[in-house]
Amino acid sequence: MKKYIFIALAALSVASCKLDDNISPNDPSVEAVTPNLYLSAAQTSNYNVQVGDIFELSNVWMNNWAGNIYYFASPYSAEYQLQVTSAFTRGNNFWNNSYIAMSRYANIYNNPQAAQYSNHAAIAKILMANEMQYIVDFFGDAPFSDAFKRDANLTPKYDKGEDIYKNLVLMINDAITSINTGNPQFAVGTEDEIFAGDMTKWVKLANTIKLRLLLRQSKVTDATIKAFVTAQLQSLQGAQFLSETDGDATINPGYGSGTAAQQNPLIRNYAYLNFDQQTENIQGYRLIDISSHFAGLLNGANAKTTGTTDTRRGSMYRAVGGTIRGITQGDGQIPGTTEASFSRLGWKFRQINAQGTAFVDNSNIDGVVMSVAESELLQAEAAELYPAIFTNAVGHYNQAIVSSFRFFGLTAAQATAYTTSLSTKPYGWNGSDGHIAAIQYQRMVALHFIKPQETYINYLKTGYPVTPLALTATQPNKPWRLVYPSREYNTNSANVPVVNQADVFVKNQFTPFWNRN
Repeated sequence: MKKYIFIALAALSVASCKLDDNISPNDPSVEAVTPNLYLSAAQTSNYNVQVGDIFELSNVWMNNWAGNIYYFASPYSAEYQLQVTSAFTRGNNFWNNSYIAMSRYANIYNNPQAAQYSNHAAIAKILMANEMQYIVDFFGDAPFSDAFKRDANLTPKYDKGEDIYKNLVLMINDAITSINTGNPQFAVGTEDEIFAGDMTKWVKLANTIKLRLLLRQSKVTDATIKAFVTAQLQSLQGAQFLSETDGDATINPGYGSGTAAQQNPLIRNYAYLNFDQQTENIQGYRLIDISSHFAGLLNGANAKTTGTTDTRRGSMYRAVGGTIRGITQGDGQIPGTTEASFSRLGWKFRQINAQGTAFVDNSNIDGVVMSVAESELLQAEAAELYPAIFTNAVGHYNQAIVSSFRFFGLTAAQATAYTTSLSTKPYGWNGSDGHIAAIQYQRMVALHFIKPQETYINYLKTGYPVTPLALTATQPNKPWRLVYPSREYNTNSANVPVVNQADVFVKNQFTPFWNRN
């Protein structure tokens, strides 16, 4: 933890073109930096985390993606085998980079001038809640109350996950109250890379994140937690959430193709060509194929979707022989096939211009912090689980599909035809697996190019969609959590809980609090 507190300070001045060039990256007096100069860098680095290691890991563990066994000797071997230890690179990167990003939010709302920049502070609190939730979801107990004190505390204590969750909800409440009642001396402007200072949209996003935090706790049996969750859900009755009218919550600090660092990180990580638009992205695009499991679902060849072809499949993946063909995770090469026999990423990752003469450079596209589809699926889930407070589950479910089709360049009419066809299949709204399974399946499809970690976490909670292990898996089930990074055990040993690989594959006191039942 100690190392990353210092890295956060050093990286701040280079993370965003909007940051004042006169601020020394080595100056420990971060209080001298006004909140407006932190905001762009904080938002940008946070989005980098969202589409980085945890994004790819979640797509593999949801069995959406498989490694290209025809080019790589043993792609995704650690992920397939479920080698989840304190040395697990993807988990460690997610932890470290999340805390770097979150330290910037803390530097905004803890700034001595925060009262003069109250809307900046409110945004920072909303986005802190958005990111810190996933640390608890993947790791359980974690540093929070002592985590962002820099030199004042380099070995922060670990707070209980349930306490962090409660504090995140209260932090959002405080942010909303501040926005609605405050009169900041300095308004938020274009340094806000998401809504450009539109505080009405920030309240809607805050409500949506708050709803997600509360819904995650729906299985908790502790009476005190249940009472808090119910009261907070009731406070959202009649609230406004991110909607199709608002559009997806997107970020763009000036993405471009001048250098790799200037690209939208989603494109940098997974697109066909590198920033120079000449060389192939070997460790990203060429590594990834659709899995046979996910291809079967999209093709309507899986019993859960039988006979319903998902129209989005042709936008998401490259067809092979008129269909989407996937690789089975952990399988070897199939005689008579080559890597060209299987479907790779499509959409903005490999787009050809209208003339069919060149690839489109999508380095500058907006990143999606939260999609309307995610918001609508949360509202559908809320109406399903808490019908006395929220309503119209099927309406929100249908709108989520329409919004997802729009995201992939398709029409509302196509969405309606698909929804009707799927309706009575096991993963449809009227199917035998139930409404939560239907919601979760749409999360799987709609969010896997945006935020697959949300689907994986809800899979751990609900068991849907049914997701097979890789053939080479060495554990009986997917991990309920990750192991803390080895650096924590080396530098904060007095506080970090001792969790080993065996602990993460069974439910116990280390399992995130909302999923112990």
